[in-house]
Amino acid sequence: MMIEENRENGMISPENGQEPKPEGLGLRLSDTAYYDLNDGIQAAAQTADQTAVSAAEEKKKEKKSKRGGRFRTVLAFILGAAFSLGIMILGVNMFGFGHFVSDDEYAYFAELDSAFGKHYEILKMIDQDPIAQSSPREVDDYLLKEIVASIGDPYAEYYTAEEYKELQKRYLGDYVGIGIGVVQVDDDIVIMTVFKDTPAEAGGILPEDIIKKVDGKVPATVDEAVDMISGEEGTQVTVTVQRGDQTLDFTLTRARIETESVGYSVLEGHPDIGYISIVSFREGTDEEFKEAVKDLQAQGCSKFILDLRDNGGGLTDVCIEIADYLLPACRIMSENTKDGTETVYNSDASSADLEMVVLVNGNTASASEILTAALQDNNAAKVIGTVTYGKGVTQSLQKFSDGSGIKITVTEYFRPSGKTVHGVGITPDIIAEGDAVLDAALEELGQ
Repeated sequence: MMIEENRENGMISPENGQEPKPEGLGLRLSDTAYYDLNDGIQAAAQTADQTAVSAAEEKKKEKKSKRGGRFRTVLAFILGAAFSLGIMILGVNMFGFGHFVSDDEYAYFAELDSAFGKHYEILKMIDQDPIAQSSPREVDDYLLKEIVASIGDPYAEYYTAEEYKELQKRYLGDYVGIGIGVVQVDDDIVIMTVFKDTPAEAGGILPEDIIKKVDGKVPATVDEAVDMISGEEGTQVTVTVQRGDQTLDFTLTRARIETESVGYSVLEGHPDIGYISIVSFREGTDEEFKEAVKDLQAQGCSKFILDLRDNGGGLTDVCIEIADYLLPACRIMSENTKDGTETVYNSDASSADLEMVVLVNGNTASASEILTAALQDNNAAKVIGTVTYGKGVTQSLQKFSDGSGIKITVTEYFRPSGKTVHGVGITPDIIAEGDAVLDAALEELGQ
């Protein structure tokens, strides 16, 4: 399809704004061009038999002539069409007479023009204003943040190019910060994990501290808090936390944090039990988990405790990969988009076939809940702890050409039983808190 822009009424339309007229293909065919007008004329002095024979022969000639004519007609049509197409391509590529676009591309630009054509026209008019003090060329980052924050999706956020770069690093397991994991609990931003050998641990920050301010400013969301705490390596950041009735300030120097997302060991006093903790689901977590299982089995472990407490989630495909590794052929999860499209994720027949229990708490969220529900509904593990967070939606990260990006909710997911997790969480098979969690795990594993 060849189009040009017709901006007079703020719409993109076919060339000249008119319905496209049928175009000729360069063919000028006459009715007589491919037929011999002398065919069938016979001498008058023939006998009746000769006439009959001649008539039969002439019919054969006539059929052959018509077939040949049709062939020449089709050939001429093809050659004419090819010639016309060649002229069109030559005009587009060498002389700039319009552009070829697909139907999908045309629909995209038509929708874009319908939604934002007015804004584009206003910007052009501002450019021509001789006394205008400024000429805005694009919506700035601050306004985009406000727009995304206003849609009612608590998980949606717009990121500047620098913020998006740091966000990607967090999911790659290498970022600059102070070494904490945080989760949003109601209106509070709670520190759920303090990583070892990090500025946060050295400075005295503790799990369950509540972040109130970062450099004197109040973060509105978890992501905003993380963005404010992250920064250039070697620079300082002051984090104000609430600990019980105390308000404490910690001024820390940002450092490059390189942490593995999986920790494991043989459980002390229980040589046949392997303990595995997943802090978050990042790129490579699935391979780390498989290596942990393999190593623990080599050390004689035949039973496992999977600790997902305080794991706020991460990459969905990584947790699905772990579920596939642990489960035989079954449903892992399904997810629905706003238009009702359903995608189902299934495990294949291969399975690690581990005897295990899963530990959870109120900070077990998102991807952690996907894995927990898959194991619980498929009777692959008993779940022990307290009701999980209840984040039953997934987000997508979209990067733009200038390096900025957006995180926005794209699906709601459902556990294998078909039930939702969102807003209700996962109820453990065995309710336990504190030290009682490990005791319940050992009892379940027959210790």
